[in-house]
Amino acid sequence: MKKTIFSTLLFGALSFNAYADYIPQQQQSTSALAAQYANMDVNNLQRYAKSGQAAAQFYLGMHYQYGKGVAKDEKQAFTWYKAAADQGITAAQLNVGRMYADGIGISKNENQARQYFEKAASHGDNRASFNLAMMDEQKKNYMGAYQWYELSSRDGMLDNKVINMSEAKKTALAANLTSDQIRTARDRADKWIQAQ
Repeated sequence: MKKTIFSTLLFGALSFNAYADYIPQQQQSTSALAAQYANMDVNNLQRYAKSGQAAAQFYLGMHYQYGKGVAKDEKQAFTWYKAAADQGITAAQLNVGRMYADGIGISKNENQARQYFEKAASHGDNRASFNLAMMDEQKKNYMGAYQWYELSSRDGMLDNKVINMSEAKKTALAANLTSDQIRTARDRADKWIQAQ
């Protein structure tokens, strides 16, 4: 008989370390460019962001999010993170997902949150997988949650804190699943990784 361990899961827990710093992993020249944007003054950063530079857009979003050199403005932070996310910046995709999930700078929208978390997860960000797992767990979709926790414990960009939390969550969820359901969830995780 399945036991229900989680009677309530706070959606606010989705904010777990969701905001990310942009650390490009493509080329050294991209890293040097990102470092340049990270230390750039707001006026120049705005100029590059408006010209479509994704890394500049990400860092401008951070400036607005934290009020660094500009007045704190969550709507502007969202706008710039989304611009960077839509150009494929994984950390921005994670941030946009979190902002949609929590209604920060934009109205809450679970479908959009999921879409952006999945984009970040497809690039190996295990924090995004963890957030997807928590969304499924809140809906009592324990197989889906197990699948995403499984992915967050072995995805490409590994945050050790997330791995440890995911392992604990999988152990707790196992009480709500049969061995066949666990096997199916693991198979789905394998297929997700292979598809990416």
